[in-house]
Amino acid sequence: MPTNSQHYRDLTITPLTKTEDLVVSCDISAGFGDRKLDIVKCAPQISVSFTLRTAMLELISYGATPLNVVDTLSVEYDPTGISMIKQMQTDLAEMGFSNIAINGSTEDNLDIQMTTVSVTVIGKAAHRVDAPSKTASVFQLGTPLVGEEVLANLDNIFSVKEALYLRKEASVVDMIPVGSKGIGYELSVLAKSDHQELLIENDIEPTEFNKTAGPSTVLLIVVDNQDVAEFKKNHPHLKQIAELR
Repeated sequence: MPTNSQHYRDLTITPLTKTEDLVVSCDISAGFGDRKLDIVKCAPQISVSFTLRTAMLELISYGATPLNVVDTLSVEYDPTGISMIKQMQTDLAEMGFSNIAINGSTEDNLDIQMTTVSVTVIGKAAHRVDAPSKTASVFQLGTPLVGEEVLANLDNIFSVKEALYLRKEASVVDMIPVGSKGIGYELSVLAKSDHQELLIENDIEPTEFNKTAGPSTVLLIVVDNQDVAEFKKNHPHLKQIAELR
C-alpha cells in the first residue's frame, strides 16, 4: 500500500496499514519563562505544560491515540530541564496517559537567555475513509486568551481530559483546537476540509472571532445536526457559533 505522508490541518498522517495511520502533531513556545529575555514571565513548567497540551489536543481532536512524546528544550538539563520533564509526566498522568514515554533533548553547551520549548506527539488512528458530509453545528469550548491573559485565567481554561470526554461522544463528528490564527480561521479550515458552506451565528462578537487563542484556549466541536438538541441539553456551557451545510 502507499506510504506517502500527507498534511491534514496541523498534523502529518502516514499510512501504516490499510486500516491504521501514524499521526504526528507538534507545537512550540518561545519567550514564556523566567529567563532574562523572556517576554512573558512565568515558571518554565507552565510553558512546557501548555506546549504539551496544544500538541495533545491536536492529536486527540483528530481521534488519534498518543503513543510517544518528544520534547526539545532550550534549557540546561539540571535543574530546569528536569523540572519541565517532571511537569510533562504529571500532565500526562492527569490526562490518563501515564504510560507514555518521554524522550527529548536539552541545551547544555550554552547559557540560553530565552526559554524555548518544542513538543512533538506521535500517535495512531484508524484510517479515515471519506464519507458524505452531513449538516452539522459548531460549538465553542473556551475563550480566546494569550500571554498574560493565560496566566490570569489558569483555573478557567478547559482541560485535555474534557476534550477527550467530548471526542468520545457519538454525536461529535469532528473537533479542532484554536490557537494563534483565531476562531474565524479555524472555522474556515473546517468548512474547507469538509467541503461545506459555513454559516456564522448572528450574535458572534467579531473581536473574539479574530483574536488569537494562544495555546489552544478554544476548542471547536462539530456535532451532527440530528443530535444538536440532546448535545445542547448535556452541555449547556458550550456556545453554538456556526453551522456547516
